[in-house]
Amino acid sequence: MNEPVKDAATGAQQARAPLDYVMLVGAAVIYGAVFSVNKMAAAGGAPPLAYAFWQSFGAGVVLWIVLTFRGERLSLSRPALTSYLVIGALVSGLPISLLTYIAPKLPAGVMTLVLALSPPFTFAISVLARVERFRWLGLIGLLFGFAGVVLIVAPSASVGDGGAWKWFLLALLAPVMFAGSNVSAAVLRPPASSSVATGAGVMLGSAAVILPIMLFAGQGWFPTQLDDGAIATLIAIAINAVFLVLFLEIIRRAGPVFFAQFNYLAVLAGVAWGAVIFSERLSIYVLAAMVLMFVGVFLSGYRPSGASKA
Repeated sequence: MNEPVKDAATGAQQARAPLDYVMLVGAAVIYGAVFSVNKMAAAGGAPPLAYAFWQSFGAGVVLWIVLTFRGERLSLSRPALTSYLVIGALVSGLPISLLTYIAPKLPAGVMTLVLALSPPFTFAISVLARVERFRWLGLIGLLFGFAGVVLIVAPSASVGDGGAWKWFLLALLAPVMFAGSNVSAAVLRPPASSSVATGAGVMLGSAAVILPIMLFAGQGWFPTQLDDGAIATLIAIAINAVFLVLFLEIIRRAGPVFFAQFNYLAVLAGVAWGAVIFSERLSIYVLAAMVLMFVGVFLSGYRPSGASKA
């Protein structure tokens, strides 16, 4: 994963390799465990913002150590630092802080639907930014994926009473920021920087954004003993370190719109992890959603060999 960075817009137009699909599913399976780990962290008393800070900072340090052992250095040029802060803020720092604040105001099912809007937003921003060209198959693939998410959460989803719709509208900023992080990772990534190097910078940039928000909210916390909160934080660090490298590598190879399907698969993986860890039952809706999502991933990623950029 240390090949030189290619033009994401050009690379995104090439036919998909089997490895692209394997990496996408792998990223979703790995990150899907975060939903169960978050439950463990909450049960262990870890403050949400502090938990978000430590997993970002820890993942950044881990990747930096890996980078050092590989004989590479983290670029500290002004463009590189800007990319770390912008991508880090959009991929984790700002949306996680926002969702942490809004979570008590909306049902979990609605929050899942909100996050599932990231792929359509990514598609729109990528087309407007000319990172990707408009493709009907890409749009249809996204709709299949979104239908799969709706099938899982809609039976129990309700926006709530009173002024909950205002919180729902505010929550929509999160998928817009996630979409922005996908496109930014394709556009702003430092040239000739490996995915490990960029991942270290992005995670540290995310931590730098969360830190003042965490302190302002009075959620400073440092795990001093190996309880459930600390164990969940360590697991989240490992998940984020691996995921960030996959995130950057998939976007480098296949573009932001293809990667955006990850959001659908991660929801499915989260449900599966819940079944494994907490013995939650998988309904027929989940199995049907699995079919819709994988059809969506195939349609979104399909390109005839030799397809060129418009």
